[in-house]
Amino acid sequence: MAETKIPALKNIPAQVDRETGLALESMKEALEVRLGRRGDPKDRAVTLRELIDSGLATDLAQEPYNPNTGATGFAPLREKPGDVVVPPAPTVLTASGLFTDVLLSWNQSTNTAPYGNHAFTEIWRSQSEDLSSAVLVGTTNAFIYTDKGLEYDSTYYYWVRFVSTSNNPGPWSNMASATTVENIGATMAALSETLADLPGYNLLATSTTAATIIKSSSEPSTRGNGDALQPNDIWFDTDDGQIYTRNTANNAWVAGRDSTLVNLFGATSFTGSTLTAAMATAQSDIVTVTNAQLATATSVTNLTSTVGTNTSSISTLNTTTASHTGDLDAMFVLQVATESNGSKSAAGMVIGSSASNGSGAQSYVQFQADKFAIWSGSTNVAPFIVSGGTVFIDSARIQDGAITNAKIGNLAVEEGKIANLAVTNGKIGNLAVTNGKIENLAVDNAKIADATIQDAKIVNLNATKINAGFISADRIDANTITADKINVTDLTLEFTAVTVSGSTIGSWQGNQMRLLKVADIGTATGVYHIMCRVFGGSGQVKTLSVVVGDGTYGSGSSFELRSDFAYSNAAFATNLVIADQGYAQFNSGQSQHWSGVDRFDSTYKMVQKDIIVRKVSSTSRTLKLFILAQGDGSNRQLSNVQYGFYKFSEI
Repeated sequence: MAETKIPALKNIPAQVDRETGLALESMKEALEVRLGRRGDPKDRAVTLRELIDSGLATDLAQEPYNPNTGATGFAPLREKPGDVVVPPAPTVLTASGLFTDVLLSWNQSTNTAPYGNHAFTEIWRSQSEDLSSAVLVGTTNAFIYTDKGLEYDSTYYYWVRFVSTSNNPGPWSNMASATTVENIGATMAALSETLADLPGYNLLATSTTAATIIKSSSEPSTRGNGDALQPNDIWFDTDDGQIYTRNTANNAWVAGRDSTLVNLFGATSFTGSTLTAAMATAQSDIVTVTNAQLATATSVTNLTSTVGTNTSSISTLNTTTASHTGDLDAMFVLQVATESNGSKSAAGMVIGSSASNGSGAQSYVQFQADKFAIWSGSTNVAPFIVSGGTVFIDSARIQDGAITNAKIGNLAVEEGKIANLAVTNGKIGNLAVTNGKIENLAVDNAKIADATIQDAKIVNLNATKINAGFISADRIDANTITADKINVTDLTLEFTAVTVSGSTIGSWQGNQMRLLKVADIGTATGVYHIMCRVFGGSGQVKTLSVVVGDGTYGSGSSFELRSDFAYSNAAFATNLVIADQGYAQFNSGQSQHWSGVDRFDSTYKMVQKDIIVRKVSSTSRTLKLFILAQGDGSNRQLSNVQYGFYKFSEI
């Protein structure tokens, strides 16, 4: 900003008369107030230069100031037109269908907008491949969006476009479509209803007993086990071989063959003395073939109904094979089939068991059907359905499952264990994590709008990335902040004063100079700035000195500073050794020489001493604070001693 030029004002000449001087002084005062040299700064005048340089006005050089026309030479600041550049088209729009949501993403290679004045992205949707029918469903500042609340099993088409801060929309992205997953519950209900309408379901649902064959020489009135007869039961008359079926009304037997066929069969030549014997011989030949190598038994049943070109059939095959080498095979096959005007359908079941020479024993059950259901018997919806090659399960408990591709509408996991998780491209529209524990996280580029982090451990932090907030000093490496980086205007250091009672320090005896310990100060090397305040008690303590040292302390000649030794009561206790380390490093001398207080005989007698001591000894020695004094009589104590200190490390 250019500096506003302020003209100098000459002093009022001393030779002018009094009235002129008062007038000039009044004008000078007014000018100095407007120039900001006198009075309240808010009364200072603002120049055109300052308005223009501050951005509050624009310069109109083509219209300079003219008092006759009212032109001021400047105009109010008008809003700039902004960046009118049209944004580019978003790239690689993809859509993935979920249950009632569609997940969209674009520009995922950079995850940024490829222009400078990006504001947001619009998301448009249609249920046809026609952009003109699309509607705006949302906007986002991110490059991922979840379109929620859609219909099941429906296809949706999407387009997105960028909008700049000047509200200029850009061209459309490519079209992307996705189909939501069908409503599993509704689909299973519909399939169950379809299966229930098929023949045979009523037999299962109502627990009706299936038709049974009754062998009897006379018309039976009950089944062989004593149960009541049911429609479609079969009676085989053992006297003449006639077959009867029970009618639908369950009140009569209906013949199941033509007597002419019986006569024809009886007239046909056969081997054996009687028809019964011939049939028995034939049955024996067909059912059982035995030799030294192989035993095989096979039974085939085929029921067929045909009207014109329409045919339905039921076939069963029972076979068992055994060899002397231990090869075994047993199998039951049931097949039902229909053919109606060229349209064929078949369903079947195979139950088998096999073994090979004492090893490889296995059993198997196989089904063939367009639709397969297992009914629970307590609901109208089958809990397990196979339809069109897709399996539908209402509720499943899987102890160990491997799923290649899963779409999960609502996932509740009590305990998840993932040995090795690799995510190539993670898209999370809205992530809420209550308690996340990540042992080793590597993030190339993190964008966090608002983060609260209790304990962060960052190996390499660029401080230029920190714009606000506070960092605990515990997280800053020692010797990394120099004094020129610290503003000491309001610098404060933490200081705590500790008070030690006189009874804790101990008593002085009459006219015996003794050294008593007040407290341990520290073991680290460095410079200690110690504040010490001494308060008198009810008895007289006299010739008091403050002593600081790292010498060993105790009773006996083996200690450098002794509690049982009578030191000199001279001004500086000449027999108190002062040394660079060990013994004492500081002795204040008697208090009357630096505070004027000789006898501490009341709590109103208080002295304060500031001490600076340099400790160079190892951490095995402790710097201590002592009071050297004597009593004016026995068992004299101070009221208390208060101390505190700063420690400064040496460079």
